[in-house]
Amino acid sequence: MRKTLVIFLSIAFLTTCCFAWGPEGHRVIAEVARARLTPTAREQVRELLGNDDLAAISVWADDVRYDRPESFAWHFVDIPRNASGFSEARDCYRPNEKYPSSLQDHRNCVVDRITIFEQVVSDRKAPRQERVEALKFLVHFVGDIHQPMHAIGEARGGNDIHVIEFGATQCGKYPCNLHYAWDMGLIEHTGLTEEQYVEKIQHLIASEKFTADWVGTPEAWVNESFRVAKEVWLSDGGLVDQRYYERNIPVVNARLQMAGMRLAAVLNQALGK
Repeated sequence: MRKTLVIFLSIAFLTTCCFAWGPEGHRVIAEVARARLTPTAREQVRELLGNDDLAAISVWADDVRYDRPESFAWHFVDIPRNASGFSEARDCYRPNEKYPSSLQDHRNCVVDRITIFEQVVSDRKAPRQERVEALKFLVHFVGDIHQPMHAIGEARGGNDIHVIEFGATQCGKYPCNLHYAWDMGLIEHTGLTEEQYVEKIQHLIASEKFTADWVGTPEAWVNESFRVAKEVWLSDGGLVDQRYYERNIPVVNARLQMAGMRLAAVLNQALGK
């Protein structure tokens, strides 16, 4: 009985604390990227997946967490709030007795895992199934790294910061928290359908000019997210209200935009040759 309770509580903990963006956010990012694949990269994706629907596999990495406990920390990186930015030595080795594989994994964070899986996807000599799995992880993790709360260790990435979200203290079955607001709450408050959101992000991309260094590296991306997380941070009991929404929904859109464009760039580099 006690063992069953422990398992139940562990699953509940994972369900409420550890996902970045909601399914809609991940699918929007994947659709934005799909529209920017080169013909060669699109064909390579189709050969690996049986189609070129990146959105369909964009949440796979969340779906398999319970079966793949070694992947738990691959979705985020816990940068200390008082740090100046990402440090691989400090932030990518987090041994945890609950996850035995973490005791030996010195690349146990989203920054390094993006690099690892990009290398596997680009290796035409690697077994096909390994490349398929790497592609699924890669699509998801490029989205994850652009969610600001997945770059900061404070209060478990905002999961322990309880907020009042548009007048509610309860979000579904669980108390509202800052991490969940950035995963789903702000996106849902737009009232846009998934298709409308993709169209909105595409319009934003078309209306802006980008410098030559916009692609950058996973380390640069996570440092962007880390800076954003500190700027939008709330204290426990803070308000995610209309004012907070209007101030920060452009930030959400910008992170979705850059995630989609950079995912396309990564896939074009890995598969477009």
